Amino acid sequence: MAASLCLNTGRIPVMAAAPDSNGAGNTASTAPADTNNNAKQEQKPEVPESYNWEIQSNKIPGWPEGPKVVAETAILMDVNSGEILYAKGIDEKRAPASTTKIMTAMLALEKVPFETQITFTNEVNNIEPGSTHIGIKPGETLTMKDCAYAILLASANEVSSGVAEYIGGIVPKFVEEMNQRAKDLGCKNTHFVNANGLYSEDHYTTARDLALIAQAAFQSETFREIIKTPYYIVPKTNITNEERWLNNHHKMVLDGSEHYDGCLGGKTGYTEKAGNTLVTYAERNGTTLVCVVLADNVSHYADTRALLDYGFQNFQKLTAENTSLAPAENDDFGAYLKENGLLNTVIDHSSMNIPANAKESLTYKVNLEKNTVNIDYYYGETALGSSVQEASSEILQAADTFHLQERQAQQSAAANPKADSENTASSQSAAKPGKTSSLDGFWGEVLNIFHELPSWKYPALFLLAAAFIFYIVTLIVKIKRSLRRRKRRKIKKPKKGKQQ
Repeated sequence: MAASLCLNTGRIPVMAAAPDSNGAGNTASTAPADTNNNAKQEQKPEVPESYNWEIQSNKIPGWPEGPKVVAETAILMDVNSGEILYAKGIDEKRAPASTTKIMTAMLALEKVPFETQITFTNEVNNIEPGSTHIGIKPGETLTMKDCAYAILLASANEVSSGVAEYIGGIVPKFVEEMNQRAKDLGCKNTHFVNANGLYSEDHYTTARDLALIAQAAFQSETFREIIKTPYYIVPKTNITNEERWLNNHHKMVLDGSEHYDGCLGGKTGYTEKAGNTLVTYAERNGTTLVCVVLADNVSHYADTRALLDYGFQNFQKLTAENTSLAPAENDDFGAYLKENGLLNTVIDHSSMNIPANAKESLTYKVNLEKNTVNIDYYYGETALGSSVQEASSEILQAADTFHLQERQAQQSAAANPKADSENTASSQSAAKPGKTSSLDGFWGEVLNIFHELPSWKYPALFLLAAAFIFYIVTLIVKIKRSLRRRKRRKIKKPKKGKQQ
């Protein structure tokens, strides 16, 4: 979080930016600088060890090589798809500093209407001396709108804590909600202990987790509007008889040397132990990216610029017209949908990015669950990400047809030997005109019903046939025995002439 004081008791120039952790102060001396000092200043600063740390995304076969950055951990992610384009230590825990306030503001905007009046308590005094604040006093009242701009633009620590207390009753209760939301978003290495980001060993996140939080917050139109605003004026309050001018701390959204075309804002952060942290959103040509750098020194803006340039220059949107895109092996359903032209809209809306000069195969796998189409995309052996969309009526109908054909094919394969003989017999009888029977239709229907029975029909049929044969053999044996007995009786019976 910024180390400067953001309290303004009077009107200040509209575009004036709050001092940054790496900003230079005004010099009072006009004396010529010492020659030796100039020579020292011209020497390039020593490159931090973190500059050469491993970049995970550079190990992906065929992936565009990403730039080295000073930040200890960094990530570049597509806001819409969640696809990760650049990764450096993205699961290593670091202190987030004031980027914590993205979560604080997101929850506050969800729970409290803009026009709500919030009266602050003594909680506003529970911040570190010298940390960023706008001078709110106990008993002072602001609207939720004023608070949101104070949190996201001016990084006001006391406002963050005061809003947390207002929502949760006590700050720790609100922090529990922050941690729960982080888990709900899929964050696995994040734990908050306060709402403003002041340093604590138990207050940490990762580049990946913070990107997920930033992605979720960006879904709010109100959040997007606030973070791109250059400045905001808090009107006079019940205690302070002056306007407060709040300036956006993020330099890439403002005019100046750090301005970045397409920047949509973000959130700065700084503490002595956390270093500089920065979350930045940018959009070009329909692609919206979020960049997170943690544990940076004074290079956080340069690192962010390099990563955003890397993303916009080396990747392009995946479209259905991409001829190299093919269904994954054994994805018969995906192939069926593509053959029938039913995936074009789904793929075009996936927001997936692929290398502009792809060197690996592009494949996808389709899964349909509860009227939802889920497509997993792969670059070679690497999973790029997934897109989830509601299935159209055409896709649902095609799925029914595909599964019906699949069942019929399986049944036909199981009955193949008998079916072949039946087909041969039927073809032979069809070749002999005049030998049709009025029962052909009946027996044909019987055969169709028989083919649709489960596969256990064949063992059952065998048992029935065996039982029938056993019955016939037994019957024949009985008949033969009966005939023998009759024959013996006739032989033993005396003739009438010899009787006395």
